Amino acid sequence: MSKTRDKRTDQEPGDATAVRGGLFDIESPMAIELRRIMIRVGRQLDLDRKRTLLITSAERGEGKSLFSLHFALVLANHLPKRVLLLDGDIRRPVQHTVFQSPLSPGFSDLLKGESPVEKAARPTKIKNLDFMPAGEVGGRPSRLFGAHRIRGAVDQLHKIYDIVILDSPPVVPVSDPLHFLEAVDGVLYLVMAGQTPKELSKRGIEILEGAGANILGAVANNLSEVLPYYYDQKYYGYEGSKKKRRA
Repeated sequence: MSKTRDKRTDQEPGDATAVRGGLFDIESPMAIELRRIMIRVGRQLDLDRKRTLLITSAERGEGKSLFSLHFALVLANHLPKRVLLLDGDIRRPVQHTVFQSPLSPGFSDLLKGESPVEKAARPTKIKNLDFMPAGEVGGRPSRLFGAHRIRGAVDQLHKIYDIVILDSPPVVPVSDPLHFLEAVDGVLYLVMAGQTPKELSKRGIEILEGAGANILGAVANNLSEVLPYYYDQKYYGYEGSKKKRRA
């Protein structure tokens, strides 16, 4: 089969993907680990159906936004699906800086009914991947999450997108992620290996489980080593076992 080029990127399939002013090699060891996570998630959730995955952590600085970005890239590269990377961290948004895009209109505008999906979402240079910035909120952002607005917004997104990756705030400092749970199919929980206190990580798990979250697994991450960390390998890692996740 001959290679084809997509009008949204000047790269052939299998090449490094341009992002953040640099390259993300979809055949790198890190991308391979992310594909393993994708495969394991696919065994727990039927990714042929419309799905929303929430990415969160116990506290800030555990790499959830970078993981969300890279995971969305891998999904868009390897699945014949339309993927949306949604910045749901309206208090401390970051994804718009990655794509060098305005903060608004975005997710908050969608929740307020002030912007349709087509205006709040942005195309990227990557085939099958769009992103939606957090949008500008102002005071008392928690007011945006009432009256099942999250469910309504996600229902709108799934009229266009097959998979939504929701980059969520950390679960211990704020309650925002718990509002998202009614509209997501599963949660991936980021932990900074060797840095996040064990009790803090456990507290985050307890909060999610207490709210009825479908926790698919934990991802051990260590950005201080430039590449992520899992056991004795310096890459992303995943464990779906509840017993090991709590260890």
